[in-house]
Amino acid sequence: MFRRSVTTAAVFAVLGAGLLAPPTASAAPPEEVGAELTAAPASTEPPGTLVLPYVVVTRANRGQTWRAERAVRAAGGTVVSSYPQVGVVVAYSARDDFAAAVRGARGIEAVGATRTAKVPVEYFAPRRDLQYTGPGSPNSGQVPAEGAAWDATALGLDQAHQTSTGSRRVVVGVLDTGVDDTHPELTGAVDTRKSVSCLSGWADRGPGSWRPTLDGHGTHVAGTIAAARNGTGVVGVAPGVSLAAVKLAEKDDNETAESMVCGFVWAAEHGFAVTNNSYRSIPWRYNCADQIDQAAIRLAVGRAVAYAQRRNVLVVASAGNAGIDLDHRTVDAESPADSTPARREITNDCIRLPHELPGVVGTGALDEKLVKASFSNYAFGKVAVAAPGARVWSTWPGGLYRSASGTSMAAPHATGVAALLATRHPYWSATHLRRALLDQATPLPCPATYDPNGDGTPDAVCTAKRRETSFYGHGLVNPTAAVS
Repeated sequence: MFRRSVTTAAVFAVLGAGLLAPPTASAAPPEEVGAELTAAPASTEPPGTLVLPYVVVTRANRGQTWRAERAVRAAGGTVVSSYPQVGVVVAYSARDDFAAAVRGARGIEAVGATRTAKVPVEYFAPRRDLQYTGPGSPNSGQVPAEGAAWDATALGLDQAHQTSTGSRRVVVGVLDTGVDDTHPELTGAVDTRKSVSCLSGWADRGPGSWRPTLDGHGTHVAGTIAAARNGTGVVGVAPGVSLAAVKLAEKDDNETAESMVCGFVWAAEHGFAVTNNSYRSIPWRYNCADQIDQAAIRLAVGRAVAYAQRRNVLVVASAGNAGIDLDHRTVDAESPADSTPARREITNDCIRLPHELPGVVGTGALDEKLVKASFSNYAFGKVAVAAPGARVWSTWPGGLYRSASGTSMAAPHATGVAALLATRHPYWSATHLRRALLDQATPLPCPATYDPNGDGTPDAVCTAKRRETSFYGHGLVNPTAAVS
């Protein structure tokens, strides 16, 4: 997760090149994709209309989901997609009384706006054949020789790869800003048949819809997981596995509830072994159960993650870059991230999505000394493992490379190790994979002093319980143990 901000208007201003005409009620029949149907939502609003997206939560069955769709339409909304597997309907409406009307319908458990500012209705149109127009790499010409970057040596990738580089039968979902599947390091790894855009809450299977446009973050993450061992550039932790690009956002840290629900259900239905989630959601950086919209978002995303986990998808996530003890959070000054942030008091009951959902492998970041990076969040249970996350070299759109820092860079190292485990043990459940990932990690002791700023004042306090610490969880992920 890079730390950056972008206004909603700026994002939508550059979407036009990738959009088709807004769908109408007379749109073509749904496209057959395996055993499921996906189709663009039938827009009921004229072009340029500003609408607010919502998640509507009901019981997880087709009958009740169909009734929820009827409630949406009766309240003046448009159904974007339905996920009866988890009882979630994604919808939008231009009406300010929409949420209150749907909440009053029979069988509705929760309704939550997934924005605080309305978006153009064109946001929900299909995308295809996308071209990257975002920033290039600031340092592509300085990439270390393959396998020479500090993270590769710290993890002993050369030794691990002598035993296994992973299997193409293992599918790893990169839920992010899209992946450049034309990059020479990734072209052999990305399975375009299982790649999709979930950007606006429905599974858009348009050709190339999963590619990045504004941000290379997802391509960087993908390279850390599976960049080819081909004698040049960088090498991934598991270069032999398959990648599926699941596009959730145009810009890093702009993932929404509807995109996450779509992404996790897609992962569950398409046989993914692991998903990497290096982001923070909008509009709320922390979602609180006592806030009506945030409670609905938590419920919808939580159900989608739990469904993926039941279908044996291991969910790995970045632990965040605020440098705080997640057991003692008190203030959120970054929300709502899609409009004007305002300082608000929060408690530990307000959580980061999807990182703090049950069973998710939260990953903290290490620097070159294998010490907690200054920006990395920490806490028992919230950080399960640690991995390199400072000045990590990886792929960038357009055949380039760059160095980046963040827990976003740590998580894909853990994801790659999990993919090696899934290769070695193809019949293991997600629960078994998670347990082995944690048990095989190399324990890291708390540092005697922790002063990354060098000013003589400790910036955080590390505590230990048996073999686990608040900085590193169970320790440094271990590729060699995973393939043994």
